[in-house]
Amino acid sequence: MDRACTVEDEAARLRALERYRLLDTPRERDFDEIAEAAAELCETPIAVVNLVGDGRQFFKAEFGLGVRETPLETSFCKQALLQEDFLYVPDATRDPRFEGNPLVTGGPGLRFYAGALLKTAEGHPVGTVCVLDTKPHELTERQRRGLMRLARQAMAQMELRRSLREQAEQRLLHERILDSATDYAIVATDAQGRVTRWNAGAERTLGWSETEMLGRTVDAFFTPEDQAEGRPQTEMRLSLEHGSAPDERWHLRKDGSRFWASGEMMPLRTEDGETIGFLKILRDRTEQRESGAALQASEMRYRSLVEVSPQVVWFGDAAGNVTYCNAYWYDYTGLPAGETGEASWMGVIHPDHREATRAAWLAAAGSGRPYEVEFPLRRADGQYRWFLSRAQPQRDADGAVRSWIGTSLDIHERKFAEERFKTLTELAPAIIWFGNPDGSLSYLNDRWYAYTGQTPEQALPLGWGEVIHPDDLPGLLRVWEHARTNEVLYDTEARLRRRDGEYRWFLIRAEPMRDAGGTVVGWLGSDSDIHDRRQTEEELRRAREQLRLAVEAAETGVFDFDLVSNELNWDARLRSFYGLAPDAPVDLAVHLARVHPDDHAGADEAVRAAVDPAGDGVYDITYRTVAPEDGTERWVSAKGQTLFEGGRPVRLIGFARDVTESRRAEQALRETEERYRLASRATNDAIWDWDLATNHVLWNEALGEAHGYAPDAVEPTGDWWIAHIHPDDRPRIDRSIHRVIDGLGSAWSDEYRFLRADGSYADILDRGYVIRDAAGRAVRMIGAMFDITERKRAEEHQRLLTGELQHRVKNTLALVQAMASQTFRDAPDLGAAREAFSARLISLGRAHDILTQSSWTEAPIAEVVEGALAVHRGAAASRIRASGPNVPLAAKPALALALALHELATNAAKYGALSNDSGSVDLRWHVVHEGEAPRFCLTWAEQGGPPILAQPSRRGFGSRLIERSFAAEVGGEVKLTYAPTGLTCRLEASLASMQDTGEEAAA
Repeated sequence: MDRACTVEDEAARLRALERYRLLDTPRERDFDEIAEAAAELCETPIAVVNLVGDGRQFFKAEFGLGVRETPLETSFCKQALLQEDFLYVPDATRDPRFEGNPLVTGGPGLRFYAGALLKTAEGHPVGTVCVLDTKPHELTERQRRGLMRLARQAMAQMELRRSLREQAEQRLLHERILDSATDYAIVATDAQGRVTRWNAGAERTLGWSETEMLGRTVDAFFTPEDQAEGRPQTEMRLSLEHGSAPDERWHLRKDGSRFWASGEMMPLRTEDGETIGFLKILRDRTEQRESGAALQASEMRYRSLVEVSPQVVWFGDAAGNVTYCNAYWYDYTGLPAGETGEASWMGVIHPDHREATRAAWLAAAGSGRPYEVEFPLRRADGQYRWFLSRAQPQRDADGAVRSWIGTSLDIHERKFAEERFKTLTELAPAIIWFGNPDGSLSYLNDRWYAYTGQTPEQALPLGWGEVIHPDDLPGLLRVWEHARTNEVLYDTEARLRRRDGEYRWFLIRAEPMRDAGGTVVGWLGSDSDIHDRRQTEEELRRAREQLRLAVEAAETGVFDFDLVSNELNWDARLRSFYGLAPDAPVDLAVHLARVHPDDHAGADEAVRAAVDPAGDGVYDITYRTVAPEDGTERWVSAKGQTLFEGGRPVRLIGFARDVTESRRAEQALRETEERYRLASRATNDAIWDWDLATNHVLWNEALGEAHGYAPDAVEPTGDWWIAHIHPDDRPRIDRSIHRVIDGLGSAWSDEYRFLRADGSYADILDRGYVIRDAAGRAVRMIGAMFDITERKRAEEHQRLLTGELQHRVKNTLALVQAMASQTFRDAPDLGAAREAFSARLISLGRAHDILTQSSWTEAPIAEVVEGALAVHRGAAASRIRASGPNVPLAAKPALALALALHELATNAAKYGALSNDSGSVDLRWHVVHEGEAPRFCLTWAEQGGPPILAQPSRRGFGSRLIERSFAAEVGGEVKLTYAPTGLTCRLEASLASMQDTGEEAAA
């Protein structure tokens, strides 16, 4: 909820802030730690302890901001002051109070704010402990409470400093009052009468300086007679017995002269009543003795001094009636001047303290002992303020009380400061303690007792040493003694035993507290638990050592570029990458001057990209350096990361390695790979590279070209290769290749059938070589698949030809044998037999010639017909008319048809149509496509020859040869018709039997 703020409220707030006197003061660690704790608690990059002045805001502590003061107009904290205790802005762009704020819409682009008010005891807000971020945040209740606690701690620190300052000012005021009382020799001593304080009046009256008298006894300014009587000791005794020991007697000056002095000795006691020394007040009364006027003048001067005193000074008579008050009393109380009655001064004391104050004063007046009491005194405006009232009885030479001198000092601020300080010491997260000049302790806050389990009786004044770790205690005592002896800051670290017996590290510090004269009167110290920090520092130290060793082992260089100061730092190794001496100065210009000209633009661009707030801040580049001294060229690989604060690059840090050798190796590898690639492209063989550890296989392009596989159809695994081997070959190949891999061999070779993309199998000769590691394990295998399908086909064809030749020779010899046997057996004479046998051999040879031309695979029917009838055509070529489609014939059907046509032509020349001059032969063939399979039909028809008057009485060798060579060999039908007009022969077989080569291949 927003609070209303008036002009009067703001003026009061600024007055409250001024009382702390913290604006424009240097940084202090206590406040810095509060800011760091706030940033850590709320997980934000920015945290400040902020004091809001008149039109400005001053950062007593800041974390992550980098400035100590900013204008108040755009400040989030200006709005925070209007809150009761806390301002929380999860996203400033969604908050109407801040959505147009330049700090939100422009740089640095703040989005999140949370601030806890710093409030005085009177409720005046003087600043905040706040956290900020450039991105929205959700604040947990724990973080909110923690931020409020940190604000209270910051306020406690402010109150502590204010209290200490005001106490020092009060001490200084007292010192100045004493020093200003130059008519009085005021001497303070310890309990043994040794001088501890010697004011200017003492130096003036007695002649000795303070330096000369410190540590000496007061006997020095007593006369020899009094010294002999022990007068100094008597006065100390009387003052202890009666509260004071007044006297008037002769005293000695430094020059030996005597003077009459009225004086008084009073004991100095602590609040607990312990006597810690004496106060001796002397006044030169020589002239008073000689002249009453001089005494009155002196009293007037004293009155004048009292009147201008910045505190209440009052006198009382021996009975305890107040007879005089200085002007300060009347100005403060508003009472009528000169009014000193009991009713008047009792009336301005707070009602709750009147009786106690009156009783204390009457008791002191009745006993003659010093009077001291604290009470609230009403000011003229009705406000009550705390005063410390003290009075000392003034005695005559006989020790009787003649009068009282008293002062009342405004201790209101000190009183509240003491209360606040007490509260602060109890609330402070650290152990707070007070030390005495002798090294003992007079105070420890509750944190000590809660942590150690000691009681005040056990810890004070010297029992605190029992909880210090035995190994740390001697060193701690040496540092403590050194600090006290030299009056310097006490700063050490030691382990303190917790109440459960565990030891934890603490940072122990103390500042000497001095009086107005610079004398150390005590020590204000604190013990802060740094155990976790020590562990973190140790882990950081180990991490740094590991990093250093890693950097040394990796032979890397380190660079650190401060982008704010433009300062570039390299280690010695990185300098060597540039050809520089270990101590050579470096900057960005040196870096760019030694980068290879071809890499200069890239190196410059890499730096610009890395420091661009819009990028990821990564610096990653490989470039060449050139040393101008000798032209040495090196390859350097650098990697780094830019650090940003508030969207601004502030630091680029990283490492670099000399990669010259690896670059050369990479170049050689690229050249080797290029040669390999060109070689693999220049061959038709499928080259493979098998990583045995990962089962990954790399193929060249020839696999697709040779076997028809698209690149995306090939799986790069050994399993894919094995799966494409013919199932009958697969087990054998798997065994043979693993025999080499699992053994000690290096070379492998085998043949198998490999499945092509079209479903056919290719015959492959595969060779591979095994690469092994230092332990002899096979890690890689490289090889090539040679397609030997054509070679295998040629070998198979050669084998078939050899078998066919053997078969044909056997068949031909058998045929020749049969032809010879029949010819010579049926021939009428040897000459005729020889002639018939030769003709038949010639016809058989011509058929063989035709088949040989086609490698004994097939022959066109026209060539078979022409070859069989060529010997009979002669001059009567037109008498044999042949026609029909070009039907290719297999080897066996071709030989059978050739022999059948030869026999028909020979018979026609002897007995039929070709035996005269007018006969002719009509030879026709065709393919009949009827039924389930086509059939081959050939007809030999003679006409014009001698008429056939009767059927032949027997079958001759020609008829049998036709049937054997055609019907038996081809499985066809032979039909001979002896018509009167001439012979007709019809040959018929299935077209498949005339063209099938399967049987022949098998044979």
